[in-house]
Amino acid sequence: MRNKIVIFLIGIILFSCQRKDSSSYWTIAYKNDKSGNVILGSKLQLIEAIRKGASIKIGWGTKGKSHQIEHISEPIWIAILDEKEVVAHLEPQTLSKTDWKNLTANYSDSTLAKSEWRVAITTKGEFDAIWYDRQSHQITKRRPQKHVITWFIKDVDNKIIAEPLFNE
Repeated sequence: MRNKIVIFLIGIILFSCQRKDSSSYWTIAYKNDKSGNVILGSKLQLIEAIRKGASIKIGWGTKGKSHQIEHISEPIWIAILDEKEVVAHLEPQTLSKTDWKNLTANYSDSTLAKSEWRVAITTKGEFDAIWYDRQSHQITKRRPQKHVITWFIKDVDNKIIAEPLFNE
C-alpha cells in the first residue's frame, strides 16, 4: 500500500511539473516601432495565427512629460492586406475623463457621451483615431498617430494549416 502511495505522489509531482500548453497563454506574435519596423516576432507569425483563428489583443501606449498610459484592446474586425500587413479596428468607445491627480476615470463630463472614439491600427505602426459625433453623424476630430504596437496571440491551433481565407 505504501508503494502505491509513493507512486501516486510521484505521478502527481511529475504531472504538475509538465510544461503547460503555450497556446493557452498570451504571447507576443509581433511588435513594431513607431516607424513600423520589427522589434519582436514577425508579421508572418501574426498572419498565420489570425488564419488559424487565434484570439488577438493589441497593446500600445504613450509617455508624456508628466503621465503615461498603456492600452490593451481586442479588435472587433481584422483584415490581412496583400498577405503582408494587418489592419484591425477597435470597438467604438465612449471615452471617459481621466482624473490624473487621483489616477481614476469617470463619466462626470456628460458632453463626452455624445462622441464615439474609433480606431484603425496597422502592423506598420499606424494608429488612426477619430471622434464621431453620434448626434450630427460627423467626424469632429481625427488624430493619425504612429505608435509602438504589440500584437498578442492566444489559442493558436497548430493542427490547422494557415491558408489564405480568400478563394482563388
